[in-house]
Amino acid sequence: MNPTQTRWTPLPPLAIDWLNGVPVARQSGDVFFSTEDGVAESDYVFIQGNQLRERWTAHVCDQPFVIAEVGLGTGLNTCLTIAEWLKYRPSGATLHYLGFEKAPVRPDDMQRALSHWPELEPIITALLERWPDPLLGCQRRHFPQWGLTLDLWWGDAGDSLQDLAGQGRQWIDAWYLDGFAPAREPGPWHQALYDAMASLSRPSATFATFTAAGDVRRGLVAAGFEVSKREGFGGKREALCGQILQPRPIAPPMTPWDLNPEPLSPDHVIVLGAGLAGAHAAAALASRGIPVTVLESGGMAGAGSGNLQGVTYTRLSHQHNPLTDFSLAAYGHATDYYQSLVTSSALTEGLDIGLGGYLQLQDSDDILEHLTTVLPLAPNFARVLSATEIAAKIGLEPRCGGIHYLRGGWLNPHAVCRALLDHPLISLREQCGNLSLQPCPGGLWQAQDQGGRCVAEAPAAIVATAQRVMAQRGLEWLPLNTIRGQTTHLPSSSQLNELPIAVCDQGYLPPAREGIHCMGASFGPGDIGTDEREAEHAHNVEMQCTALPKLDLTRPEGGWRGHIAHRCNSNDYLPVAGMAPNLGAFNTCYERLRHDRKRVIDTPCPLQPGLAVLTSLGSRGLSAAPLSAQVLIDQMLGTPPAVPRYLQRAISPARFAERALKRGEPL
Repeated sequence: MNPTQTRWTPLPPLAIDWLNGVPVARQSGDVFFSTEDGVAESDYVFIQGNQLRERWTAHVCDQPFVIAEVGLGTGLNTCLTIAEWLKYRPSGATLHYLGFEKAPVRPDDMQRALSHWPELEPIITALLERWPDPLLGCQRRHFPQWGLTLDLWWGDAGDSLQDLAGQGRQWIDAWYLDGFAPAREPGPWHQALYDAMASLSRPSATFATFTAAGDVRRGLVAAGFEVSKREGFGGKREALCGQILQPRPIAPPMTPWDLNPEPLSPDHVIVLGAGLAGAHAAAALASRGIPVTVLESGGMAGAGSGNLQGVTYTRLSHQHNPLTDFSLAAYGHATDYYQSLVTSSALTEGLDIGLGGYLQLQDSDDILEHLTTVLPLAPNFARVLSATEIAAKIGLEPRCGGIHYLRGGWLNPHAVCRALLDHPLISLREQCGNLSLQPCPGGLWQAQDQGGRCVAEAPAAIVATAQRVMAQRGLEWLPLNTIRGQTTHLPSSSQLNELPIAVCDQGYLPPAREGIHCMGASFGPGDIGTDEREAEHAHNVEMQCTALPKLDLTRPEGGWRGHIAHRCNSNDYLPVAGMAPNLGAFNTCYERLRHDRKRVIDTPCPLQPGLAVLTSLGSRGLSAAPLSAQVLIDQMLGTPPAVPRYLQRAISPARFAERALKRGEPL
């Protein structure tokens, strides 16, 4: 699953007709659920067919129970499964639900289809409030109140499952094979999909489906499933169910330099750094029940996370590439995540966060023309606006039209870090000075101060200290760059008092927080200076006056004031998130890549056991940190990934070592 260099477009929704209130796929004529009783059918076919109630009651809570549904449709099976999970869930147990759908149903159609069952309304409402846009890839939603992680994989199910199977791990406890009428709509149902299912299944994983089609039965048997027939629901004569006794791994599709061959189950993790990177990593661990000690050299949310305001941000292109695709996936995840913090009262709207999205000014070009054509497929995600429409929205005349990204907005980074670290499983210790990690006997990592004294120890550790990551022994080779950025604190005015959302062009201008707009920012690669510079304030002012030509920015008495921070970027401007390779062993293990770039070397990646890194968030830390942290923690723990493999590889620390080998210049 790697769409790089193909045209970017949201996924078209499934066209639906209605038969007595029941949705029917227009193209195939496939009826989504029984006209008699859709919930009873879903319960009989999938929940009873997989013996879920009995299995949940006996489930051991040391790992999530994982269900994968091929053909999510209206989400009826998902909603019913969550409702039953809440009745039978053992204390402390978690459910990980993977839903695969090529043509995501419109939220309005989903609401209409499921309105027959008021008993499911609280679950339906909660899901629809956070339903992701129809954008290719994985969209993760976490519902801690239900003990649920929901991964929605939009795109061809066969491609997605083969992508997951390439990770070489067994995750799935139960399969729902839904959403198809094989005789009328072949869909994703082919042998490669069944083989991927077999590879992803845990021993004794079950499956259930309402079909009894011979092609489906033969495909499952060929993949290694034991298949049985049972009485169908209602007037249907037969349905299939079964299990697999022993998974069948598939041949690795690529060299596994991005994978963790020995996932951990740590009882404690150390995180160095209490900025956005460290706070999100700690929160991701704590949400999975793992205690964390966060050690900060100075104060929480200092350094690069110290600006008064930042904006959740992405940038669209006319075609897929890893930088654009990760930015887009991270933006979608971050905007949902921060909205959930508002809902839980961890962030206060107007003080900690401002919603309503943001405006990106963009000159008319081929890219904007393409986006104008395709963005109507995702009406809740973004819209192209003319300069006149933007002026009507913000009360100021822009230099050109652009795109209104409807989700997210501005945030106060300090408030975000405070909210994330306020968790009973997280212990924060500030003013620790510069620390280093040392491997110790017994498989532990010890955080030591500059005098060599032990500050904390744990089986796993994450280095999230921006540029100082390279001060950690074994990570000196990471190609990280320092970029100076200075913001300008603009007192609000009659012109700007009513600015509803942030405006971005070469710089950014958010609505006021406590009477101040944090406007920015300068860009100084390699500049480590910490002095406040009038020239950079002038640069920030010029950027805003260019974006909004009639904006009057009068220099305040006493001059401009602002904040200086140093961003950390890799040489490809993507985050660095994942387990830390052992560079010397890596170069030896994959040395043959120097002579054969396309060779698949099926050897596990040599790692520094238990050590991970999260850095290089650049100027997009608010947007990039939440998803980067999820990717890292999934790798550390061996849980299903939050992104397709090509994006996991795009942000892996090992990518730089792999590229250097292929250039014939090992690091």
